[in-house]
Amino acid sequence: MIFNQFEFLFLFLPLVLIAFYMPGARHLRPFVLLISSFIFYTVSGVEHALTLLFGIIWVYAITRSEAIILNKWRLAFAIIPPLLALGYYKYLAFFLGQFINLDSPLDEDTFDLFSNIILPAGISFFTFQLIAFAIDRFSGDISASPNLVRFALYISFFPQLVAGPILRFEQVQQALSRLCDFQINTEAVSRAIVYITVGLAAKVLIADTLDTYQTPYVASPEDISAASSTFVLFAYSFQIYFDFYGYSMIAIGLGALFGFTFPKNFDRPYEAANPQDFWRRWHITLSFWIRDYLYLPLGGNKSYIRNILIIFAACGLWHGAGWSFIVWGLFHAGIVIAYNATSKPWEKLPHIVQIALTFLLVSAGWTLFQFDFDALLKFWASFVSVRESTLAEPTLGMWGMVLIGAIICFGVSFEKMAEGIFFGRPRPILLTLSCSILMAVVFIFITSSSTFIYFRF
Repeated sequence: MIFNQFEFLFLFLPLVLIAFYMPGARHLRPFVLLISSFIFYTVSGVEHALTLLFGIIWVYAITRSEAIILNKWRLAFAIIPPLLALGYYKYLAFFLGQFINLDSPLDEDTFDLFSNIILPAGISFFTFQLIAFAIDRFSGDISASPNLVRFALYISFFPQLVAGPILRFEQVQQALSRLCDFQINTEAVSRAIVYITVGLAAKVLIADTLDTYQTPYVASPEDISAASSTFVLFAYSFQIYFDFYGYSMIAIGLGALFGFTFPKNFDRPYEAANPQDFWRRWHITLSFWIRDYLYLPLGGNKSYIRNILIIFAACGLWHGAGWSFIVWGLFHAGIVIAYNATSKPWEKLPHIVQIALTFLLVSAGWTLFQFDFDALLKFWASFVSVRESTLAEPTLGMWGMVLIGAIICFGVSFEKMAEGIFFGRPRPILLTLSCSILMAVVFIFITSSSTFIYFRF
């Protein structure tokens, strides 16, 4: 089940809201959300829901003991099984493919067996939350273990289960403890409606449209011109942003309906003035997780180049099992290291030039998400080729959608506009009218909407 489905918007979500706000049943709210979250997740497969349940029970049981702070081996004991589950589902087929002999019928059958494993949605996200909780309990940042229901809800809460944001327990601890007493108000409803509507619009109207426009060119990189390749380069950059930004906005809006305040995952990342700044703005919760639970424990800046290479290679692997993802991570490691080595001359450049260079570098990196290595070489070769494209060149309308993406990313801030229009003082008529018009447009296109890109990660 995904947020841009009619089943979610008009069946699942209304039923959850009715059950949550049922008069005289406030004490049942944690159970309502927990059961609803597992129903939401079980749609993707019972096996996957059992994997999630096992991870929750395992980590909770190991970290429940107060003696956890006295025995470092218990930390490893807590996090290794979830990591093994992640490795089995996400990485086993990839690593087998690197070492087995596909010319052997036995090895080929073995590879085929494991290559057909279906990746549980969001396993990378909830595994990182399980690890964060265990480490924080071990370090004493979480002084006392919550009850099982609250812990399970922290891991499995459906608005952020599949694609984040990656939460720390302390960020939702208060919301979890006051669920039974939470009272919704007009501002919270307004905020939720605006965030959900803007998120759906970003996904359905912009990201999915750009995806449709690119499909013929991505499928045949050997047959496209330099102009078409330029279009693909920019179109995918805006597509992946609005796709993930849209999900994150919907997640924030859904959380607000139940009393949760989620951190933002994006801070206008394409306005970053350098590669390092980009990672302070893009997928912020993942960046903070990697910094606090990997980079700093490795020694941080004491072994700067080594640790940067490690964390970005890990970041690449987190996104997907494949050499292209690892190369993407190492590419970002390289441009971050290069920026820090040349920061003084870089910062002497006009600010707009810094932004443009950063955006071009990031956009170049995204091509590793789109193409395998063979297709990637053909794609980049098209920029210097004099051949004529066998496909029609991008139309003005297609370039217009890229321009809309650019204007929103570099100029208009939906969030600031919403804050000024709707949240300064209640304007129910304006809110209802604006969101109704936008939602009407969204629903025209939602039947053809695709799943979110980050669901694959």
